[in-house]
Amino acid sequence: MSGAVSSARFTLQIPAVRNDFKVLAFEGSEAVSTLYAIKVKLVCEVHDFDMEPLLGQPAFLRFGLDGEGIHGCIEDVQAGESGKRLSHYGLTLVPVLHYLQFSRDQQIFQNQTVPQIITQVLKRHGILADAFRFHVQTLPPRAYCTQYGESDFEFIQRLCAEDGITWHHQHSVERHLLVFTDDTVFLPTLHATTYRQDSAMVAEHPVVHRFSWHARTRTSRVTRRDYDLKRPHLLLESRFVADFTPGLEDYRYPLAMENEKRGKQLARQALERHRADYETAEGQSNQPTLRCSHLFELTEHPRKQCNGLWQLLEVTHTGRQPQVLEEHATHETASADGFTQGYRNSFRAIPAEVVFRPPLSARRPPLVSQTARVTGPKGEEIYCDEFGRVKIEFHWDRAELNSERSSCWVRVSSNWAGNGFGAMTLPRVGMEVVVTFLEGDPDQPLITGCVINKLTPAPYRLPEHKTRTVLRSRSSPDTGGYNELTLEDRAGQELVYLRAQRDMELQILHDSRLEVGRDRRESIQGSSQTSVGKVIAVEAGQHVQIKAGANVVLDAGASITLKAGGHHIVIDEGGIFSSTEIVMGGEVSRDESAKRFASQATGNPAARQTNASQPSPEESELEEEEEEVELEDETPAGITLRIGVFFDGTGNNKANSETVAACYAPDANLAEAAEEIQKHCAAHGYDGNGNSPDNSYGNDVSNIVRLHELYTDHAFEVLPEKTKQASLRVYIEGIGTTADGGDSLYTQATGRGETGVLARVEQSPEKIMEQIRSLIDSNPNALIEKIEFDIFGFSRGAAAARHFANEVLKGKRSILAKALPAGSPSLSSSFDWDPQSCIGINFIGLFDTVAAITNPWLLDFTGANSRNPGLDLKLPEGCASKVVHLVARDEYRENFALNSLGEIDLVLPGAHSDLGGGYLPRAREKLLLSSPVTSTISRSHEATRSAAYVAAEKEAFAWYTKGVIEDDAPGNQLRVALWETPVIQRLERGRSTPDPQKRVYAAAMIERPVHGELSLVYLRIMRELGVRHGVPFEAIDKNDSKLSLPEELIPIHTKLEAYALGNSSVEGLTIKERALLRSRYIHLSAHWNAAKDFNSSDISIVFINRPTKDKQRVIHPHE
Repeated sequence: MSGAVSSARFTLQIPAVRNDFKVLAFEGSEAVSTLYAIKVKLVCEVHDFDMEPLLGQPAFLRFGLDGEGIHGCIEDVQAGESGKRLSHYGLTLVPVLHYLQFSRDQQIFQNQTVPQIITQVLKRHGILADAFRFHVQTLPPRAYCTQYGESDFEFIQRLCAEDGITWHHQHSVERHLLVFTDDTVFLPTLHATTYRQDSAMVAEHPVVHRFSWHARTRTSRVTRRDYDLKRPHLLLESRFVADFTPGLEDYRYPLAMENEKRGKQLARQALERHRADYETAEGQSNQPTLRCSHLFELTEHPRKQCNGLWQLLEVTHTGRQPQVLEEHATHETASADGFTQGYRNSFRAIPAEVVFRPPLSARRPPLVSQTARVTGPKGEEIYCDEFGRVKIEFHWDRAELNSERSSCWVRVSSNWAGNGFGAMTLPRVGMEVVVTFLEGDPDQPLITGCVINKLTPAPYRLPEHKTRTVLRSRSSPDTGGYNELTLEDRAGQELVYLRAQRDMELQILHDSRLEVGRDRRESIQGSSQTSVGKVIAVEAGQHVQIKAGANVVLDAGASITLKAGGHHIVIDEGGIFSSTEIVMGGEVSRDESAKRFASQATGNPAARQTNASQPSPEESELEEEEEEVELEDETPAGITLRIGVFFDGTGNNKANSETVAACYAPDANLAEAAEEIQKHCAAHGYDGNGNSPDNSYGNDVSNIVRLHELYTDHAFEVLPEKTKQASLRVYIEGIGTTADGGDSLYTQATGRGETGVLARVEQSPEKIMEQIRSLIDSNPNALIEKIEFDIFGFSRGAAAARHFANEVLKGKRSILAKALPAGSPSLSSSFDWDPQSCIGINFIGLFDTVAAITNPWLLDFTGANSRNPGLDLKLPEGCASKVVHLVARDEYRENFALNSLGEIDLVLPGAHSDLGGGYLPRAREKLLLSSPVTSTISRSHEATRSAAYVAAEKEAFAWYTKGVIEDDAPGNQLRVALWETPVIQRLERGRSTPDPQKRVYAAAMIERPVHGELSLVYLRIMRELGVRHGVPFEAIDKNDSKLSLPEELIPIHTKLEAYALGNSSVEGLTIKERALLRSRYIHLSAHWNAAKDFNSSDISIVFINRPTKDKQRVIHPHE
């Protein structure tokens, strides 16, 4: 295109540097909330112009007739080729904000708004108030905002996105102004531009010559939820809905919302963000005034809906000025589309009334934990608020305030916190604490513990006193005093030491009992006073000695009786009475009163005995209380019932595998077996030559079955008296299988039907009820007070397990509640299926989830997609105390897409059933490792000379280099498999082709023995993870040969288990150990063996175990 606009001269003005540059061409893009970069090609008569001093200099590229252009700072200069007169140079114009990408900081901002925070960051880089402007509504200040692990630019970008603020630049000859805005009313409006369809005609003024409109499906509903510790019972949830179909929701937690109004605002902004590009337009023009974040009006478009105001999101500027070349140049200025001269742009826009919200930045890498120092006001040793929160200072915080202003209030984790009860130990100023971060967010610190250092050492010197467990406090203000509880565990010196710096009070509301095995000594410096409401009884086996330095006073309101040697003295209101004469100074006392007492005492012994046998009212009351306690103890207490539910995988069936266990055992020798065993095995597809059936009778038991057998089961046991817990185990047959019956090929292919994934979940309550009834039959007085589930699954069984877990979480609406409704005789009166109090999930253990639900009736033939209708596979955060998902690293079959659990996934070596089990202990793989390739050659030629053979041979060699075969193992083969079919002769004028042809098929093929014990490693890993989280698994029997690990797998198991338990950050397998797994234990699950009788077919569907195209597993996110 040529003409007035196209002939415009482009210039580059660099005020600080004298230059003779002429603009040859330029190109670059500017977009909303994005850094722009304009690359400029220049020519100059100076051949050795020093470009380096230009770096950082301001410059203005003018490309419009009315002075329109783009201002920026010079970055990325270059000197190019030189001609006879002109030399080529290049540079890039960027905004000042560009340089903030190269500056990183870690700092904390408190009680500041986003504009205030951004202003601080910009001013630190010399970008003063006249270089930027905010057009935003008043925003609430952020109580605590952390820049961590981000560049200054990334930090600003994130803050703007979180608060729905966009930014752009407005250009003039002198500067580029950075503008922040959150409303379209602040966007500049450009003059109208006419639409003229692209043609060979030259327009007299700038026009839009291409314009297309697009609409897309987007989220229509946003829900945000948060939690406020000051209002824990209040549901902080905000929704914002757009009236569009389909109803697609974005639900997220948490979202920092100070109040409901702010929550509503953030939910609205989130929906605006989702729907910003619901309706977009793309176009091309030669209008030089177009800039991003400007409004422009389009007119005279034949489609009426296109005429009107549009908001520019992105503009790409292109200019070419070949006339500055006055000689032949080596640089070609023409583009592929024929554009050779002038200015043009392309743009993307949305309707002006749509509020554009920038996309949220990629989430920062989660911050796991750090240590920090507790701070507070000067002179304070303990500083906290009403919630026990404290202030801290991180070691990286360069502000070094070391005061109550160092951070926000940080919550302190406790091992027990209830309504007015629990444990309380507040970190004190100066202590070093361990800080974790909720959701990995640096803005949400949480103190989980304290650590010692040189300044805050342990109460006793280590390691000398390593056997001591100590709880020692410190008087505050610090006077050197302390309270202490110490447990000394050194053998022979065991001691419990309790120290009170000042006073000690014990309050016991019922009984107190003290039993001392040897001596007891008390040393009291002051006075001792004992006050007893009823009776004091002191009994000694030999002596009771009371000694006073001055006086001993025995004071009784009624009487005092002294007994010894069969005699006694009574002192009461009537006087002193003795059972015999009192010898005083060696003479007998003649006191008549004593004699009268003696006669009364000896004359009516029965009366005294009767009185002694009558209990006092106080003693009667105590006896009644004891009887009540005994009666209460006899009342049956409720039990917590642990139920382990085990969902087996597709094609796995405990009963069917056990039926033929003798046929595939490692030591099985069918040739020598009894005739009836041979017949039994042959009837199920075992021929004695290593061949096994391709159904549930051809698999070993899976790890689901093994874990089921290890799970403690009390179904038929009488529980011990006063027991508080019982456990049951429930096995759910694998998808597509029936015990002692045939398999359903339809279900195994689709996951649907009467033995499909959903059906297994629906059948689970009946299986569970069978076990509960057995337990109650054995223990008729047992009442279930709480039910906790441990849920396990493999493959599609793992998908069923995830769906079952979500069913449990429904509580009163679940299928379980319908099978065992509240009020049933076996349930306690308080049991109501409430997920908060009556039911829960302790552990979810999954092996390689593959849902793979297909629906042939809807032409859905592949399990590789994420369409799994009816299944709820998303496990809510916190749904169980522990969730484990072991994922097969070496599985990449197209039909075995992984339904991921995100960060929970623990990826380990092996194929699908190497983790979940089911492979036979000893098997022989005979597989095509590559897709059969074909070529047509003369029948007289050897097939090994065909192109197909050469291609397959290369593939076979590639597999050899992967170490999948042991060179010295007998019977191992890695070769090219060949088969041929004749080409039907075509007739030419009644005669056949003189050179008959044949079609050669070739593929890389492997034949090797492979072992199945790798799954036993993962059995142990899953069991250990379960045990550590309270799953009632029994120990693996070391004498059970079926569960024994080969010696060569023991070190591998040790390393992988340490990795799975988090004791090691890496697998740690050596090269030799990895090679051993590849060549002997990891099955080649992905291969090109066709379904029966289809080896010469190229129809992909018959290759049911074919690998993905890039041999990378398809992974569906946890949604």
